[in-house]
Amino acid sequence: MGQFGLWEHGWDSVPLRSQSLHALKSTYEKTSVSSLQWIHDLSHFARAGYLQLTIVVASFLVLVRYLLHRPYSKISRPEGNAHAISLPFELSSQLLRASSLAFVIVAATQRETSWTDAVALAYAFILGVLRLVNDLEWRHVALHHVNFVLTGSLFILAVAELLPYIDADHTKNMSPMVICSLSTLAAAVFVALITRREWIPPSLDLDISEKIPPREPSPEETCSWLEYYVTYEWLTPLMLKGLRRQMTLEELPRLPWYDEPIVLLSRIQEARRKGKSTFWTLVHFLPTEIMTMGCWIASSFIFEMIAPYAMYELLRYLSNPEASHFRPWVWLILLFVGPLSRSVCFQQYIFTSTRLLVRVRAALTQELYYKAMGSMELDDEIFAEIAATGKEKERNKQSTTSTGRLANLMGADVDTIARGRDIVLVTCGVSSGSIVALIGLYKLLDWSALVGIVTMLLLSPIPVLIGRRMVGIQRDMKRIQDSRISVISEYLASIRAIKYFSWEDAIIKRVNEIRRSEQNKIWSLNMLYIALNQLTEAIPNLSLVLIFTLQVLVRKEPLTADVAFTAITLIRTLRRNLAMASNMSRGFTAAGVSIKRLDRYFNSTTPLQSHPIGQLQIKNATFRRHKKASFALKDISIDFVEGGLNVVTGQSGSGKTTLLMSILSETILEGGTITRPKDIAYASQSPWLQNETIRENILFNSTFEQARYDRVVNACGLPIDFDEFPERDGTEVGENGASLSGGQKSRVALARALYSKAPVILLDDVFSALDSKTSALLWEEAFCGDLLKGRTVVLVTQLPWIAPQADITITLENGSIKDIQQNLGVVRKSVTLSKTLVDDGNVDETVEAAATRSAESNGAAPNGKKSNGVIKSAEDKRRDEVTQEALTTGPTARLQFFQYMRLFGNPFYAILAVSMSILSTASFVGTGLWIAVWVDAYGKDDAYDIGFYLGIYAAWSLADVLFNGLTYIAYENGGWYAARTLHNTFIKAMMTVPLSWYKTTPVGRVVNRFSRDMDSIDTALASMLRLCIEMLSRLGLQIAAVGSVLPIFMLPAAACCAVGIVAGELYTRTAVAVKRLVSSSQSPLFAHFADSLAGLPVIRARANMPQIFGNQLADKLRVFERASEAQFNCNRWVALKVDMMTTLVTVAAGIIAVSKAGLVAAGLVGFSLTNATTLSQLIIMLVRAGNELEIELQSFHRVREYATVEPEEKPDEYKSVTGYSDSPESILPENWPRTGEVEFRNVTIKYDLNGPEILKNINLKFAAGERVAVVGRTGSGKSTLVLSLLRFTNIVSGQILFDGVDITTFPRRKLREALTIIPQEAVLFNGDVKSNLDPTGKIPTEILEKALQYCSGIASFQYHQNGDNALNGNGHFNGINGDSNEPAGNIGITLSTPVKPKGENFSHGQRQVLSLCRALVRKSKLMLLDEATASMDYETDQGIQEVLRKELNEHGRDRTLVTIAHRLKTIIDYDRVVVMSAGSVLEVGSPKELYDAKGQFYDMMKHSGEFEDLEEFLNAKA
Repeated sequence: MGQFGLWEHGWDSVPLRSQSLHALKSTYEKTSVSSLQWIHDLSHFARAGYLQLTIVVASFLVLVRYLLHRPYSKISRPEGNAHAISLPFELSSQLLRASSLAFVIVAATQRETSWTDAVALAYAFILGVLRLVNDLEWRHVALHHVNFVLTGSLFILAVAELLPYIDADHTKNMSPMVICSLSTLAAAVFVALITRREWIPPSLDLDISEKIPPREPSPEETCSWLEYYVTYEWLTPLMLKGLRRQMTLEELPRLPWYDEPIVLLSRIQEARRKGKSTFWTLVHFLPTEIMTMGCWIASSFIFEMIAPYAMYELLRYLSNPEASHFRPWVWLILLFVGPLSRSVCFQQYIFTSTRLLVRVRAALTQELYYKAMGSMELDDEIFAEIAATGKEKERNKQSTTSTGRLANLMGADVDTIARGRDIVLVTCGVSSGSIVALIGLYKLLDWSALVGIVTMLLLSPIPVLIGRRMVGIQRDMKRIQDSRISVISEYLASIRAIKYFSWEDAIIKRVNEIRRSEQNKIWSLNMLYIALNQLTEAIPNLSLVLIFTLQVLVRKEPLTADVAFTAITLIRTLRRNLAMASNMSRGFTAAGVSIKRLDRYFNSTTPLQSHPIGQLQIKNATFRRHKKASFALKDISIDFVEGGLNVVTGQSGSGKTTLLMSILSETILEGGTITRPKDIAYASQSPWLQNETIRENILFNSTFEQARYDRVVNACGLPIDFDEFPERDGTEVGENGASLSGGQKSRVALARALYSKAPVILLDDVFSALDSKTSALLWEEAFCGDLLKGRTVVLVTQLPWIAPQADITITLENGSIKDIQQNLGVVRKSVTLSKTLVDDGNVDETVEAAATRSAESNGAAPNGKKSNGVIKSAEDKRRDEVTQEALTTGPTARLQFFQYMRLFGNPFYAILAVSMSILSTASFVGTGLWIAVWVDAYGKDDAYDIGFYLGIYAAWSLADVLFNGLTYIAYENGGWYAARTLHNTFIKAMMTVPLSWYKTTPVGRVVNRFSRDMDSIDTALASMLRLCIEMLSRLGLQIAAVGSVLPIFMLPAAACCAVGIVAGELYTRTAVAVKRLVSSSQSPLFAHFADSLAGLPVIRARANMPQIFGNQLADKLRVFERASEAQFNCNRWVALKVDMMTTLVTVAAGIIAVSKAGLVAAGLVGFSLTNATTLSQLIIMLVRAGNELEIELQSFHRVREYATVEPEEKPDEYKSVTGYSDSPESILPENWPRTGEVEFRNVTIKYDLNGPEILKNINLKFAAGERVAVVGRTGSGKSTLVLSLLRFTNIVSGQILFDGVDITTFPRRKLREALTIIPQEAVLFNGDVKSNLDPTGKIPTEILEKALQYCSGIASFQYHQNGDNALNGNGHFNGINGDSNEPAGNIGITLSTPVKPKGENFSHGQRQVLSLCRALVRKSKLMLLDEATASMDYETDQGIQEVLRKELNEHGRDRTLVTIAHRLKTIIDYDRVVVMSAGSVLEVGSPKELYDAKGQFYDMMKHSGEFEDLEEFLNAKA
C-alpha cells in the first residue's frame, strides 16, 4: 500500500482537520477597530498599482530573455490533433480577456479601479493574441505568461475590492463595473484552468527523442490544469470501464513519454556519474520530484490547521456576536477552503511520490540489469557480506544463487528503496506540522505545555533505540529471504529431478527450515514494531495527563472546553506525527539496508575484460574463472585456423569449456594475449533457450531471411521435429526448453549459432545429446557443405571420428595443452546413410512436452499463439501474457478476508482479534467523552474533586494504550500464523503438482508469488485488516456519539457515507483489476531477468545483443510502469472525490453546531465537533483501507490459488499396501521390490488421454540382473519408455509390471523411491556433496562414502585425486572450504566438498559421476540411464560402465539396468538391446544377434563412425 504514504502504516485515526493553529483564549476578549486596520492598508496597497506593474515587467523581461536565447534553427510546427488549439476554449478565453479588459477600463475612467489593472490586462490580451503564431514552443511559453498575469491580476483586484468586506463595519457598496470586472476575470482564469493543455512532444525537451517510439500523448499530458492538480477527471473513463467489465492492459492510460524506460535509464546513468553512491544517485536523478514533494507535504500539514482555527473563531463569534468585527461567513469559507487545500496538497504529494516510486523502480531495475550484463558473476561471499556483519559472518550461512540474489535485489530491494521515499514526508511535513502544533500549545497552556513537550522529547530516544535494533533484524531477515527465494528458484528450475527421485518431502523440509528462520526474524520485527508503536502512543498520552494535572492543580486554571479540546487536538497531532516518524522509521531502516546492498553490488562487480579485436588467436595466456579459483588454463598458445574447423578434445574436467569461456571474455586473463572478433556465436554444453517460439530462438533477434532460415533448419534436422508440433516452428519451447527433448534443444541452440552471421562459432559438445544417425546427418549438412564456409568454428567434442577431419585438433589435459595436431586443408567427408532406415516418425518427447499437448487439447494454447497458428508479435505476446495471468487469477471475493482470518488458528482467535479492535476504539472515544463530562462539571460548579476526574481520565488513557497494544499483538500474531500455514501449504503444493503443470505455468510466475506476494502476506495484510476493522468500528461509534448529541448531523453524515460508498465501489472494481495487471506484469520482468542471467555467455558473445535484451526489458518495464501508474492514480481520483464531500460535511457540522449553541452543554458541543471533523477523515480512511485490503487480498488469493492446485495424486487414490485384492498383480508385498524384473504387456502410452498414441502395443520383458540398452533415432520413443516406468505418462491399455506388481496400483511416490534414474543432465543443488547424494538424510554416511570410493577410479575424478589440489575444469577448488589440511595425495571430492548452484564448481563429467554416485547409494533394484554418458569422454564413459557392472555383480545379479544410449560403444557389451522406431519395438536381442540379423541395429553400427571397433568386440566376444 506504498502509494498512500500516511495510510500504509496503520496509523491511528486522529482528527487531522481538528487541529487549532492558535488558541489564544485571552486575546479575543476585546478586538478593537485598529486591529482590522491592516485589512484596509492592504487594500490601499493593492490599488496603488505597484504589484500590477511588477507582474507585467517581470513577465516581459522573462519573455525577452527567452526570445533572445532561443535557437531558431529548429522551430517546431504543430502536427496532429494532440497539438491543435481547442477552438471553443480559445474563443471563450479571448472573449473573456477582452471583456474583463473593457470593464476594467470603464471602471478606471470612473475611478473605481486603478489604470495599472487595465495595463496588466491589456498586456495579457495582446500576448494572448500573439501566441496564436504557428510555433508550438512559443505557444506554450506565451500561454503560461498570459495565465500568470491573469491570475495575478485577479488576486490583486480581489484583495483591493473584496478584502475590506470581511470587516463587519465596512458598509460601502461595490460598483457594478467592479463586479463585472471581477466576474469576467474570474471566469477567464477558470476557463484557463479547465482548458485542455496542448501536448509537448519529447523533441522539445530531450536529446534522445529519436530513441522514443512515435506515440500519441497520454491523457495525463493533455488534461487541464484543474484535472491534473485537483479533480483527476482524466481518469474517470478508466473508472467507468472498470465498473462495467474486467480491465485489460490496452484500456489503461498510455505512459507519458517522460516516464519511458529508455529516458529514465539515460537519466539515472547520468545521475550515477555525479552521485557515485546509490543514495546520491537518486538525489541527482529526481531533484525536482523531491523538492516538489517537500513543498506539497509542508503546505498540506500547515493548511491542515486552518479548519479547526476557523471552527474555534466561529464558536467565539456565536458566543458574543456583538464583540466580533469579522463577518461569520469568513470562518465558513475557511472551514471549506482549509481542508480542501490540505487535501489537494496532500494528494499532489502522493501523486508525485508514487510517480517517483515508479521511476526509481524502472531506473534501478534497468541499471542492475545492465550492470549484471556487463560484469562477471559475483562470488557468494560478497553477497553474504552485504547482509552480515561481525559474528554473523562466522555462522553457517545459506548460500544463494546469482539469479536468486539479483532477482531479490531487483524485486524486494528496489521496492524497499522506493518505499523509503516518505522520508520527505517526515522531514518536511511532520516537522512543519509539529512546529505549528507546539507553538499553538505554548500559546494555549503557557509553561505547563512546555513541561509536557519536554517529557515527550526526553522519552523520544527510546523509540530510536528500538529502531536501531530493528535495522539489524531487518538485515538478517533480508539475508534469509535471499536464501529462501534462491533455494526455491533452484528447486523449481530442477523440479523434474526432484520428481524423478521422489525427494519432494526432503525439499519441503529444507525450504521450511529456512522459512522458519525467516519467520522468527519477522516475529521479532513485529514485536519491536508493536513496542515502538505503543511507545509513540503512550508518550503523548502521558504528556497530556501531565499537562492537565499541572493546569488544574498547579496553575489553578479551569479546564474549559476551548482549552481542553484544542489541547487534545494539538497533542493528538503531535502523537500522530511521532507515530508517523516511528512507523516510517521501519521503512527508512529497510531502505538503508537495501541501499547498502545495492552499493555493495555495484562496487563489487568486476567488469568483463574486453580483448583486442582481430583474428582468433591466443598467445602464452593464463586464464582463471575468477580470482579465487585454483584451477587455471596455463600457457595456452593456439593459432586457430581462420575459416576452418578447430576441434578441442580431452578428458572431462581438463578445461575445454573454460577455454571457450576465455575466448568469450568470461574468465580473467592473468597473462599473455588474446585477440578475437567482436561478434561470436556460442552454443553451450547445456543448451540455453529463451521462453519463446522455436523460430524466435533460432533468429535470436536477427532479421528473418527465408532461404537462409530453411537451409539452417534443414541442416540441423529440425523439419521432422516440426512436423510433430501443431504450431511447427511457432511452438513455444517453454522455460529452459522444457517442451523439447535434449536432442531437440541441442539442435535448436546449434541452429541459432549457424543462423547468425558471426565470423566465429563456438560449439561446446553439441553432438553429445544426439544419436549416431542424427549426428551423421548434422555433420553432413552443417559441416561438410558450404554452410560454414569462411567461418571459424571451434568445436568441443568427444566423437573420435571428427578429430581426423578437423583442420586443427587441440587436446587438453589438466589445464594445459597436451597436443596440437594440424591437418590443414583436409576435405571433410559425410557418412553415407541408408535413407530408408531413417525414422519417419518423431513421437518421443519429454513429459513437459506432454503438458503442451494437454494444454492445447484443452483449448488453452500456450502464450503467444493465436488459435489459427499465426505467430503474434512480441508486443502482443507480452500483453497477452500479462492479461492472461491477470484473468486466470480471477476475481477476488469481497469477503475473502474471512478465509484469511480462518488461518489465524481457530475461529475464536479471529473473534478475539475483532473484539480487541472494538475495545480499542471504545477506549479512544471514551477518553474524549470523559473530557466533555469533566468540562461540563465546571459549568455546574461540580469540578472541585479534581483528583476524581483526573484519575478517571488517566485510566481511560491507559486503557486506550493497553487495548491498542493488545489489538496489534492479536492481528500480528494471527497474520504470522496465517503466513506460516499458507507458505507450508504453498511449497507442498508446488512439489506435488504434476510436471505438466509447469509447462503452462512459468517458474518466474511461481517465484513471484513466493517473493512479492508472500512478502505482502508477511508484512502488510494483517495490519491492513486491523486498520480496516478499526476504521469501521470507529466510524460507527463516532457517528453514534455525535448523533446522540446532535441528531440532525446524521443527515449530512449519511450523505457523505453514501458518496463514499459509491466512489469506493467505482474505485474498488477498477483498482482490483489494475492491481491484478500490476502483479501479472511483474512476472515477465522476473522471467526475463532470470532468462538473461542463465544465458549470459550466449548473449554477451554476440555483438550488440546485450543492448537488444536491454530494450526487451524496457518493453516489459513499459507495461509494468503503465499498470503501476494507473493503479496509483486511481487512488488519487477516489481520494479527491471523497475529500470534497467530507469537506462539505465539515461545514455542515459547523452550521449545525452554531444553530444549537446555547441548547447543548459546551463540553458536549466540543466533543461533537471534534468527532464530526474527524468523521470526514475516517470515511476516506475507511474507503481507502477497505479498498486497499481488497487489493492486498489479491496476494493472498494468488498464493492460495497455487496452494490449492490439484496434486499429482490424491492421498485416498489407492488401497492400503496390505489391503485385500482379487488380482495378485495389484498386491504390494511388504519387502517389494525383491528383484528388478520388468515386463510390458501390450502397453499403449499417451501423454494426454485425448492425444495421439506415443507407444503402441509394447511387449517387452527385462529379466532381473539384465543390462538392457534401448536405442533408436532421436524421437523414436526411447525416453517415453523410461518415463512410463516412472509413471509420467498415461497407460491407456496393457500393464507394466515391476517385480510382478502392476505399477498403477500403488502411489507414484512408492514407485519412484524404488527406482533410480540417472538423467541426461546431472542436476546438483546448492549445498555439499553429502546433501546432493542424499537430500533425505536417511542413508548412512558409510554407504555414501563407499559410493564415492567406487567412483574414485573414473577418469574425470582420478587425476584430481592424484593432483596437487582438488581442482576441476571449471576452475573451482573442490576441497573443504578451500583450506584442507589433508596430504595432497588424499585430497579429492569428499562428502563435505561444497557444491555451488547447478554444480557450477564441477566439470560436466564430474557432475555426471556424482549423479552416478547418487544412483548407487539408493540400492535400487531397477536403474535407468537416460543418455547419462552422452557428453562424456570415452575414459569417463568406460569408468562409469565399469562401476555399474561391478555394482550389479556385487548385489546378487538381481538389479536390472536399462540404458538409453546414442553411443553404441557404451552398450555393445550389454545383455540385450531394444531397437525402437516411431513408438514401436523394431528389434530385440543381444548385440551379437542383432549384428548378425543385419537390420536396423547393424545399420546404426555402420554409421556410428566406430564400426570396426564394434565389430571386432562382437566377434571377439563370440
